[in-house]
Amino acid sequence: MAAGRMSRGAALALCGMAVVVVATTPASVPERVQGEVRGVVVRPPGRDPRSGAGVGNSEVPRIAAAPSVPVNGDPVRARDLRGQVVASTVTAPPDGSFSFGLSPGTYRITEDIFGIGRQVEVRAGATVSVTLTIPSAH
Repeated sequence: MAAGRMSRGAALALCGMAVVVVATTPASVPERVQGEVRGVVVRPPGRDPRSGAGVGNSEVPRIAAAPSVPVNGDPVRARDLRGQVVASTVTAPPDGSFSFGLSPGTYRITEDIFGIGRQVEVRAGATVSVTLTIPSAH
């Protein structure tokens, strides 16, 4: 074989690599626009139902207009319609908030200590707001 010439196999291998490089460049892959779920987990004022012992003063009379108490540190998950977890996080202080970036579709957003949840429809480029309220302690 003369210098400067490559074998037919080597030329085909180089062409194959060029095709792979072109096929995987970001410009050739359409970007999926996500939507966002922003939420908060709250509980009624008074005893914290997660502790069993109560954090607040259970002697305080319940007032219908009393503000909800943010719940921090609870796991929150997004599940697809098959029940598969597609995203998870933990509620953040000081307001018990959480957020997920998700592909368009239908999801069930749950607080996983009590299992409370809500089904939401996520649309591309849109934000869905969710409030999950855990039950009060009795």
